[in-house]
Amino acid sequence: MSIYSKLTKKYLLHYKKRTIITLLGMILSIALITSIGTFLTSVEQYANKKSIQEDGSYHLKITSVHHQAIKRIQANPQIEKVGLMSKETYFLENGKKFELKSINEEALSLLPFHSIQEQKQSGVVIEKWVAADLKKLGEIEKPITLVDTEGKEHSFQVNMIVENNRNLQEGQELHAFIIRKSVPLQENMDIYVEIDKRANYKEVYKHILTYIPEKKIEKNYSIIGQDFNGEEVGNVTQLSSAGYILPVGIVVLATIAFIFNTFQISITERIREIGLLRTIGATKRQIQKMIVYEIGFIGIVGIPLGLILGIVGFWVILSLYQLTYEETEFSFFYFPMIISPRVLMFSIIIGLFSLIISGLLPLKLANRTAPLDVVRRIVNRPVFKGKGKHRFLKKVVNIETIMAIRNIRRNKLRSFVVIFSISISVFLFLVFSNLLMLFAKTDFDHEIGGEFQIYVYEPDRFPESLWTEIENIPDVQGKYIHYDSVFTQLYLPPSMVDQIQADHLYMKTLNGKKFYSENTTISPITEENKGFLTEKLIAGSLNKEKLIHEHGVIYVKALDDDTSVQVGDDVFIQTQADQTDHLGKIQKVKISGIVEMDVRESLLLSYPEVVVSMGTPTLNRITLYLNDNRDIKEVSNELDELVAQYPNLEIVNEVEMQRSQSLLLFQVQILLYGFVIVIAFIGVLNIINTTVMNIILRKKEYATLQAIGMSIKSIRNMVVKEGLFYGFISGMIGTVAASCIEMMLFILGGRPDSTDTYYLYISAFFVIVTICYLTARVSARLLKSGQWNDALRNE
Repeated sequence: MSIYSKLTKKYLLHYKKRTIITLLGMILSIALITSIGTFLTSVEQYANKKSIQEDGSYHLKITSVHHQAIKRIQANPQIEKVGLMSKETYFLENGKKFELKSINEEALSLLPFHSIQEQKQSGVVIEKWVAADLKKLGEIEKPITLVDTEGKEHSFQVNMIVENNRNLQEGQELHAFIIRKSVPLQENMDIYVEIDKRANYKEVYKHILTYIPEKKIEKNYSIIGQDFNGEEVGNVTQLSSAGYILPVGIVVLATIAFIFNTFQISITERIREIGLLRTIGATKRQIQKMIVYEIGFIGIVGIPLGLILGIVGFWVILSLYQLTYEETEFSFFYFPMIISPRVLMFSIIIGLFSLIISGLLPLKLANRTAPLDVVRRIVNRPVFKGKGKHRFLKKVVNIETIMAIRNIRRNKLRSFVVIFSISISVFLFLVFSNLLMLFAKTDFDHEIGGEFQIYVYEPDRFPESLWTEIENIPDVQGKYIHYDSVFTQLYLPPSMVDQIQADHLYMKTLNGKKFYSENTTISPITEENKGFLTEKLIAGSLNKEKLIHEHGVIYVKALDDDTSVQVGDDVFIQTQADQTDHLGKIQKVKISGIVEMDVRESLLLSYPEVVVSMGTPTLNRITLYLNDNRDIKEVSNELDELVAQYPNLEIVNEVEMQRSQSLLLFQVQILLYGFVIVIAFIGVLNIINTTVMNIILRKKEYATLQAIGMSIKSIRNMVVKEGLFYGFISGMIGTVAASCIEMMLFILGGRPDSTDTYYLYISAFFVIVTICYLTARVSARLLKSGQWNDALRNE
């Protein structure tokens, strides 16, 4: 071991507090980066896996392909896999058409088959809705008898029943899949294409278009987006990536600043010692080796411990969450933890980069300075100008305050790092506290408008028998049928809008008159809904002849609608099909009735005879209202059985959805609270580290001040005021930066709601100043009169 490595080891052991604080800062910073990276990697891979389960792993589906085109695709070296599918028409014994789709093993691996029931023997694969139609649910062992176009019977065993999936369906024709080792090439086959992830997607797709028409190609957007960095999904993926990169980048910046601060302060304060070594013959290279030894020790000890703490800490949080909460559709932490080598390498690189920058900058400064100048403490000695100004300050403030200001100005690099790192902590605390407040304002516990929703994806194939089946469910009290609506601008005179609501609406001038413009929709009134609407009517009439005669509309009030709209009021509407800026071409209508419903946004209802642009009513979804003493679980099971054989229908349990969303909100709040606490802890540790290390490393300076007549009390006051200045400056910078980010997000998001965040900024500012004051005051207690003799003797 060389003399310089021994000196480094001796220095680290001598300044144990400084070494421990530096190691603690390194460990916490690396742990935070590792845990965040592990979280994001685990979520991303889990989301990718879910996308493959729901959408399949293919990138392109090409229909009705000529066999020569298939050969060209198979021969393309940039194509990873090609799944083949041919179709044969059969009939059931009752004459119903049945399509048998032969697929090869590549297609099996690319399609989203999610088994819910299977048996070992080979056979066909059918979806749940097909099994319900064939009455095979629970009776998978019975074969399916099919008749071909020539009248011959064929018997097929059922190998597997899978979940319904729109990517497996083509309309509502009954069908099944049969897996074959090879599917012979023939005319008009469907193929599924997986592109090599290393290839250029755009070039491959452009090449395919040279011999296959674009209208035959269906893109699997979600898989293309995740495999080719957002290709074909554009801004959405870029925004979501920015949503991940921005917070991670800020946290990484904060941790770099923290590591830099903890390590750089001690190196800067050792410039004089480095100068002494230079005077006795140490070369620049030997001094550099000493710093490298120190960097190596901190890195070898701190980085592995930080990696372990980050992984173990995240695993503990994940395990506790999964033990505490049951898995739902909106579960936040129900995914396997993925330890990514990239995350570990990234954390190591950030740690090493921070250590190298922290050590080499002051080392470069020391090497640039002549050794005798360093010994005489000329390095970083400030040249104060403007003596008249300082004479004025002396009259206003005491000597301790002036000394504190000069100490901050004397070492600008150290002061900048301290202020920057504390400001980042304040900034992060405020940003995530704002997110926390935003989530806290989200209300999922409102009164729901109907316990179940039945979404209809192909209205022209809606089964009419379902109306009777729904009405036969005892707990169903009523239903409301939603039809496709038309986007509409509703123009209200100022007299109908109160000041609070006016702050959230746009003002528009039409023909010299001012109106408040509100985005809404208009839907048709049908005979099926008149009974339900009559029960909810609080004013006016639903009479069709009257509405048509007076060009009337029904105003549906939302839960939080404070608009003073009354029956008989004249308003103006402008549907999407008729966009103009002239009042004469905008339709004038009368409020003929007001309905109060459990909806989030107000809307309009009318007859197509009044608003021609609505067109023919198209079924969108059905809302079911249950009795007060209903059994949600029993009704859910009955509805599932009813719609099992209809692939174009989807049941949504609003009660369960609301419970899951409330749980998700609570989970996000816990996550943000934890993040805010960690950030606050790192910020406080940073402040403690800065003040304590200043006391430890500047004791010679304090000894000199006492030797020339400054009392311990005055020195302590100077240290406390330094802490106050650091807190004041950092608090101002952090709060201003956070408020700018908040304002920028509000501007990008349109006209914001008024938020009461001022008290948060004021509180954060006073809290950081108080923490800096208390930390400096406690640290100042380390200054004792008996410790100066050794310091001066060494000097």
